[in-house]
Amino acid sequence: MHKTLALWHADHVNFTNLLRVLDDQLALFHEGDTPQYELMLDIMYYMTHYCDVVHHPKEDLVFAEIKARDKSIAPKVDALIEQHASLKDLGEKLAHDLDDIVNGSVSTREHVEADARRYVTGLRNHMRAEETDILPLAARLLRDKDWSKIDDAVKHIEDPLFGSSAEARYAALREQIARQARTAP
Repeated sequence: MHKTLALWHADHVNFTNLLRVLDDQLALFHEGDTPQYELMLDIMYYMTHYCDVVHHPKEDLVFAEIKARDKSIAPKVDALIEQHASLKDLGEKLAHDLDDIVNGSVSTREHVEADARRYVTGLRNHMRAEETDILPLAARLLRDKDWSKIDDAVKHIEDPLFGSSAEARYAALREQIARQARTAP
């Protein structure tokens, strides 16, 4: 497996862990308890500043290369590209909702929960389609020169949460992920 594909898959694993944390916070929210809004906001800040800025643009380049080699995949790839835009919009809206709450604005539980559920469900479905359909196809169709071109086109940014030098902003989130990993069945 090419290193870019391995990183793509690793990002998906990391995003899945973040969605699990978000789910736990949403469960508290749904039950009328008080979730850790700052933690939720950190997740969405990460998703809108790493996933939407680095991860998805690189995927879009992979999609274009795949589509150029296999025209039959075009409808699936086009749908995934549209999902990137939709997920970006949903993520920004949810981040805004959470930022408002953290800063003292009043928002209805139903509104925030609905936005969050749409985002979580949308991203999970999106990653599932990429993992089952696109990653294997990319591994089969793309060559080293294709991967080099893709890697050169998107500036590499160290993952600010899961990278070797995580940003201080994410300390509580890293601790929460580690706690969940220790208690997972």
